[in-house]
Formats: sequence, C-alpha cells, structure tokens
Amino acid sequence: MAAALWGGVGVKRRKPKGVRRRAPPRVQTFGWRQEPGLILRSLTLLAGGLLAVSAAAQALNTERPAGLREAPSTWHAFTDARLVLAPGQAVERGTLLVRDGRIVAVGANVAVPAGARVWPLNGRSVYAGFIDLASPLGVPAAMREPPPAPVANPFDPASNRAPARPEGPAPVARSLSLRNPMVRPEQQVASQWEATPEAVAALRQLGFTAVLAAPGHGVLRGQGALVALRDGRDAKDAVLASAPSQHLGFDLLGWGRYPSSLMGATALLRQTLLDARWYGQQAAGRAAPNASLAALQPVLKGEQLVVAQARDEQDLSRWLALRDEFGLRQRFVLQGTGHEYRHLQALQKGQATVLVPLAFPEAPAVAGDAGAQAPLHELQHWEAAPSNAAWLAQAGVPVALTAAGLRRPERDFWPRVRQAVQRGWRADAALAALTTTPAALLNESARLGTLAPGKLAHAVVMSGDPFTDPEAEPVLSVVGEQVHLHAAWRQPDARGRWTLPDDSVLTVGGPRAKPTAQLGERACTLALDDAQWQLGCGDWQVVAQQSGERLTGTLRRGGEPLVDWQAKRSAPHTAKPAAVEAPPTPITDGRYPYGAYGIAPAPAETVLIRGATVWTQGPQGTLAAADVLVQDGRIAAVAPTLAAPSGAQVIEARGLHLTPGLVDAHSHIATARGVNEGSDSVTAEVRVADALDATDINLYRQLAGGVTTANLLHGSSNAIGGQSAVVKLRWGQPATGLLFSQAPPSNKFALGENVKQSNYGNGERYPQTRAGVEQLLRDAFAQAEDYAARRAADPSGTRRDLRLEALAELRAGTRHIHIHSYRADEILMFIRLAREKQLKVAAFQHVLEGYKVAPEIASLGAGASSFADWWGFKAETFDGVVGNPAMLVRAGVLTSVNSDDAELARRLNTEAAKSVRVGGLSPEEALALVTRNPARQLGVDRWIGSVEPGKHADLVLWSGPPLSAFSTVQSTWVDGRRLYDRRQDALLRLRDAKERERLLMRVAQATEAGDKKDKAAAPASALDALLARSRALARIAHADYHDGQAAHECTEEHLQ
Repeated sequence: MAAALWGGVGVKRRKPKGVRRRAPPRVQTFGWRQEPGLILRSLTLLAGGLLAVSAAAQALNTERPAGLREAPSTWHAFTDARLVLAPGQAVERGTLLVRDGRIVAVGANVAVPAGARVWPLNGRSVYAGFIDLASPLGVPAAMREPPPAPVANPFDPASNRAPARPEGPAPVARSLSLRNPMVRPEQQVASQWEATPEAVAALRQLGFTAVLAAPGHGVLRGQGALVALRDGRDAKDAVLASAPSQHLGFDLLGWGRYPSSLMGATALLRQTLLDARWYGQQAAGRAAPNASLAALQPVLKGEQLVVAQARDEQDLSRWLALRDEFGLRQRFVLQGTGHEYRHLQALQKGQATVLVPLAFPEAPAVAGDAGAQAPLHELQHWEAAPSNAAWLAQAGVPVALTAAGLRRPERDFWPRVRQAVQRGWRADAALAALTTTPAALLNESARLGTLAPGKLAHAVVMSGDPFTDPEAEPVLSVVGEQVHLHAAWRQPDARGRWTLPDDSVLTVGGPRAKPTAQLGERACTLALDDAQWQLGCGDWQVVAQQSGERLTGTLRRGGEPLVDWQAKRSAPHTAKPAAVEAPPTPITDGRYPYGAYGIAPAPAETVLIRGATVWTQGPQGTLAAADVLVQDGRIAAVAPTLAAPSGAQVIEARGLHLTPGLVDAHSHIATARGVNEGSDSVTAEVRVADALDATDINLYRQLAGGVTTANLLHGSSNAIGGQSAVVKLRWGQPATGLLFSQAPPSNKFALGENVKQSNYGNGERYPQTRAGVEQLLRDAFAQAEDYAARRAADPSGTRRDLRLEALAELRAGTRHIHIHSYRADEILMFIRLAREKQLKVAAFQHVLEGYKVAPEIASLGAGASSFADWWGFKAETFDGVVGNPAMLVRAGVLTSVNSDDAELARRLNTEAAKSVRVGGLSPEEALALVTRNPARQLGVDRWIGSVEPGKHADLVLWSGPPLSAFSTVQSTWVDGRRLYDRRQDALLRLRDAKERERLLMRVAQATEAGDKKDKAAAPASALDALLARSRALARIAHADYHDGQAAHECTEEHLQ
C-alpha cells in the first residue's frame, strides 16, 4: 500500500507494535484554497507526481494483513469544477466528493465535510475516467500479438519448411485444454497480468483510468481483464473484473499447421463453438474435463462480452455471420480496422457495435512515380479515415474508441480524436465512446462510465475540453483511492503577456510544456521546473517562482548583484484556433469496392437486345438477327422479332453476337488469405465461402472477358480439401452477394504430386505416396460412415463434427466431388472407389490423361474439366495432349475447359476455340465447353448456360463471333444487370483518374502544410504495418484490394 502523505512527503509513520491505528475523525487539511503551485511542489517532488492516499481497496481485500494494519478514511473534495456527469450533462462550478475510492456526492451544491482534502480546480473540467477495450497493457507475452513473420513464399519449398514465425512463450496451464495452440479460451490475462508503472502512467496521461487488457493472438484467444490504472505491485488491487470478455481473431499458424488459411481459422472457430455447446449439454462426469470448452460456456450463455478483431474490412461481415450462427448477438463487439465506413449498411442492418481505432494512415508519398503507383483505394482511405467515426454515428452504429494500433498514442491519440470531431463527430458522442459505451459493453455501468454517487472514483480532470481544444491535457486522475498528479498540475501555465517593473512586456507562448519567451524584440531562453522559472534575456538572468498570476524572484544583470524581481501577468495566453479541416464528401452512391472501377449496385434492367446473332446453346441453336428480351433479371423471350415493352431500353445489336455468360469450372479468384488449408490431408470442413473477397479486381476484369459464373475451388494440397463456392461475378456487391445460392454443394479432392508433397513439406504428413492417398480416402469414408450411423442413432448425444459431416454428405452423394487429377492410373483408382462408394463425381479437374480412360470416365457419369493446351509443366503432366478436350467430348464425357488462372479466365472464349482447330469440334460444341457444359457440371444448368426463356439473364454481347481472337466484349449482364460495358468502362477510367488527381493534389498540399512530418517514416501504426505486410503477401495469399496478379494455379507444384 502506498505511503500516506498527510504528515510529510511520502513518509510512512511507524506505529507501536501490536496496536491497530484507526484514522482520526478529522483528517488534517491543507490550505489548498491558496494557489497550489508552491505548496504542491514540495509535496510532489519526491512522490514523482503521485499523491497516493491509503484507503480501503475498491473491492473487498482477500489477503490477510501481516503485522500492523492501517484503516484510514480518506475524503477528497474537487471543488470549483465543471463536472461532466455524462455525455451531454454538465454542471458548472460544482464539487465532486470522493471517499474511500467511491463517489459520495457530485453536483452544484455539495457541502465539503470537515477534514476533507480540498482540490480547487478553478473551472477545470472533470470527466468520468476513460476506458479502452483493446489494450495490450500487462498482457503476458504468450497472449500478445507476435511480431510479423517473414513473408514466406509457398511456391518455394525451402520457404515452406521454415516456421511461420519464431516461437514465442507458450501459454501456461494447458494440461486440460484443447491441443490446437490457437484455441485457448481458458487463458486469463488477469491471472498473469503484469504491467510496468511507466506503461500504466502513460495511459493515465491520456485520461484513461481503466482498460480491458486484451489477448492479441489466436482464434479463440482467451479472456481479457478489466484493470484499474492504479499504482501498486499487486495485480489483485488493480483487477476490477477477472474475466469480463472473450477475444476472437482470424489468426493463422502458417503453412503446414492448422489453421493456415482464413477458411481454416473460420472452421476451427465454428467447430470449437459447436464442441463447447455440446460440452455444456452433457451431464456431469459424462465428458472428460476440458478447460477450453468449459471456458466458453459464459460466451454461449451471453454472460461474457465477445470482442472479435477484424483484420480487414470484409472480416466485419464474416464476424457478424458467425455471431448470428451461434446466437452471440446479445454481447458482441467488432474490433475494427478504421475502414468501417465502407460497410455502413451491413453494420447498420446487423445492429453491430464497433470498437474503432484512430490509426489514420499517414499521407502517402506522391513525389515522382510514387503518386502514379499509389493505389486509389489507399488514397481514398487516407482522406476518409478521420471521418470513420462520424459516418458510423450518422448511420446509428454504436462506437467505442481504442488507442490500439497507434504507434505513439501519447502523441497521436487526442489529436486524432479532435480530428474526428472536426469531421462532424459530436463531442458528446466521442465522450460516450470513451465512457458510457465501453462501460455498458462490459456490464459495468453500475461502477464506471459516469460521475454519480456510489460509483467507483474514476475521474480525470482536464485543463480544457479535450475534444475541441488542442491545448487541453489531463491535470490529475482519480483512480479509486489514488490521486495522480500530471505535469499540467505541477507546472502552472507560464504562457501569456507579463508586465515587468519597468513596464516592458515579456511574451511567453508556444507549447505549454516547452514554452518560448520574448522580451520586446529580443528572444529569450526559458526553462521551467514545475513552478520555477529560469529566464535568460541577453545579460539578464532571472530565477523566479510562479504563483498564479505573479512571478517573484531575483534578477542578475551582467556582473551586478542580485536584486529582487517580480512580474505580473497582464494578459492570458490565447491559443490559435485549430485549423478546421474540410471533411471529404462521403461516397454515398453505394459504390463498392472502393478504389478503381467500383460501382453502385445496378438495378435489373428491362432490355430488348435487337438483331444480334444469338448463340443460344439450347435447342434453338444459333439464330441470326434475333431479339432477346430481358425482364426482372430473367430472359423473357428469344425470337426473331419482339416488341419492346414500355420503358424498355432497346439495344441495336445488328452485326454483334450474343452468348450465354461464360462459366469457369475451375477458378481461385476472390478468395482471401489462402486458397489452401495446407495443413491436414483431410480438411473437408473448411469453406471457400467463408473467405470470399468481393474486392478482387479479377471479378471485374473477367466480366470484361465475358465470364459471369465461376467455381471457386479449394487448392490441391489435400486429398480431401475444402468446400467449393460457386459464385456469380456480381461486381459491386459485398462478398455475401456473390454466392450462387442454387448451386449444389461440392468439395475439392486431389490426387498426385501435390497431395503426397513431392516437392514441398517436411515429410511428416501422411500420405507420402500415391498408394497412401487411396488408403487415406478409404479411411476418411469409413469414419464418415461410422459418424452417420451414430448421428442417426443418437442425434442429440453425438457430437457434431463439421469434417465428418461434410464427408458423410459426400458419402451419401448429396455433396458433389471435383477432383484434381492428371495420371490415368490414379483416375482409374478413383473411378473404382467412386463406384464402390457410390460417390457423386461432378468432374475430374485437369484430367490431362483423361483421353486414355475416357470411356471409363463416361461410364461413371462424371464430367471432365481440362486445360485447352497445357502440358509438360511437371512430371505427372508429360503425357498431356492438346486434343484432350475434344477426345473426351467424342467419348461422351461431359467436358469443359477451365482457366485455373486469373488472367487466362479473361480469354476463355479463345481457350474453347482451340478445340475447333485442334480437335475438330464445331463452333457450337466448342462454345459449350465454357457455357452449357460447365453449367451442367456445377449443377446449375437449370438457371444458366444457355439463352432460353426463364433462365437467368447472364449474357455477353460480343463485337464479333465469340470464338474469334479479334472479338471483344461490349457488354456483360449478370441477373439482368449490366455490370460491364465497354463505353461505361471508359467513363469509370476517367472518373478514377480525376479522383486520383484530386487526392494527389490534396496529399501534396497536406505534405507542404507539414501534416506529413517524415516522408520516409515507418508506417504510422500497427494497422498500417499490417497493410504494408498485406501488400507483400498479395502475391501469395490475396488480401483485400490486391492488384489482381495471377496466383495459385494448380500448375504451381503443390498449391492447387
């Protein structure tokens, strides 16, 4: 317990042994109604700015005292204050009365009891102590976010064998916990919390009196601790709540360790929550003890706050989906990235609460070629980031603030808050984000968040309004029974105009902590030590003490003797008004994604396409000079002559060609943070749909190539990989809007070199041979059969297993299979297994030796999706031939041609055309390879694949015959919405060029004005560091807004 400071400076009095000393009924009072400068200086010099008054703890002490005990009763009266009781509620010239760490009274007419220590505040503002819900303070090393790992390249075998990051300290007490190191919900920060006094004081200097010390790494990261920012070595005195929150994240272990992908992290989280739900339903003693699952019971019951950290803007919707799946809406907060303004509608609709960081990006470098290379979406974010909180508030989304992510919070926190207020965020809303909102989220409104009788004495005294006054700063903090004095209390404000005895004027200005002085036209030196001045002006040397508006001391001029000297402040310092920044105009047209080519959701059009050559790919064949009518997103009619309905847009298409939208049966675009869960050999539980990336520019680029539907497959590193996602290329929609809802479910399987890890891995994962792949498949299906039988016999008692559930669906034929394959012997092996198990094989993918076993594939009823002319890129592809697709077609196999490549998909039409020249297919048969046939393989031919009435209006208008290399796409419709148009594309380019020019001009102006202090500085925040790392990872595991460079082809040895 800190020393009592009422008989001397930090001296604890000795007491007779064996005698318990009670506090006297009257506590000695000090003459605090004088100016405090001189009196306090002697008291605080040794205390280092802390006035820690011993009193009862904020909670009942559980320790038995050793030796003598003290039981002083402490009264503190903070008088003549502006009391901000709650956001929007203030009392001018009131008193805050505190006793034993709790607020006794607060208001305008509060009587100060005899013996109370009086703190005259002279009109300063008192706020409830601020609360941060995402602080790393005191979090043990094993639970903190680790430093970024080196960017490994999965295409490099040596890189794959390296660990993702240096191993840090292991979490403690894991003997009864789940084995996966990313699942540790039983870990409690409170039991391991340890913070340095310097770190605690740094947060108090910002006005915080309590923080939620939050775990920073993992999927189920553990439980935070609500701690008071008080001094003392015993964590029990600081912890206000030992387990108020559970923290979640989409963190990865790195290649080869589960989870190594976003979809894997999502599956791990879902499975663990399902296990916890099952565990909570079991009778006592039926399930083995499991600390991890037991720790999740308060989460599932809504008794514990869940804080889910987003790593990018699209994680927001991913977390909301998980929240609703497990019924966690009651107590759930999203820890954002600062990009939340881009998803206002989803957050509003989802009734989300967001923990908003203030890590605004620095102005990007624009000199030379850097401006041309700066991504437009990053320039837009630089301008928009300070408006994030205001736009969230305008949308009715509750907001809490955090200093997390700031590289230098002591420098940047309050300027960023004020910048947000300047952008239109109400000051009382900003105050709520630091007080009442976090207190309510923690269920601590009865103790924290406002100034009210009975609440904990958590308060901060500010020299001005910190939300509008750039010179406002904390003066003192009250944390329970402790009163902490900041520099602004110990050092009175020296600034202003001082009149000297000879009527000359000394002007003191500049920053309060390091002011500058000028006597007339002469610059002076000024050093302050609390209230003591050391002033030098030419041959003048003054040492003086400031007391309020007066200075008294001595003057030595040259070699003359010391003489008494004094000055009086004749005018206070007047701060220059802060420059009011013009807020940017929010993008209100619903455009998405941000950056280049973003568009607003387009309405379904009523369109009559007149006079085109229509390649129906249906019973009508190819029609010359036909009309196609589109209404309500569907094809309404196809005929030689159609009348245009009222209000319909008529497109004169004579000389143009119209086809169904192209379908890519094998793609890896629009998948964020890993297309492979490259860890276990069987990962049937992971879902590509959990990692969809609607910002992938390849969606737009492929629309320009006529593609409207794609089958997004898991990679090929696993024998049984994850669940596929069939998507429409609905550019401008969020990720959830991409899914083709009618598509039947399917999984990606793989055979060959990738699965047995021929050129990568450490040799530890089974299987390592082709023979082992078959045995692994058989074992997986045996497990699935056993699981299905147990679930049928005891649905409620059998624990749900997402992996076995997907395998059981595959075994039952309700889930289809797309299988990566090259060699004929392996294809035959799987044909035999599929017949034995009655599996539904939608397509053999790649199938380069399919021509050798085409009759067997046809007899199975499986399809084949091949490259047009790729072969020889690795050992198992040496026998590939250019005529493979055509030979498969002639053998009666339902055949398609795919891309497996982001760039190649933009010319699927010419890939199909190769089978006309090489394989002798008719143009209609060749076009079917990328329209009707892949639609049938994906089970969606009822809706797409041909131009027939009633089908989805997925259409492409070409400048010439669709199989010609000289033809270009003029327009592409998806569901009757024109998402690409060649003329509109030119307008988008012009729009984006103007936007870039405007933003570069603004960045240049900000740089010239000094907003950018260091042009070559490191990223301004941890969030910016994450962004920089994301750029480096873009080639490997696509992050948001990547550049669209092709990656993840199945030709890359082991990935797909």
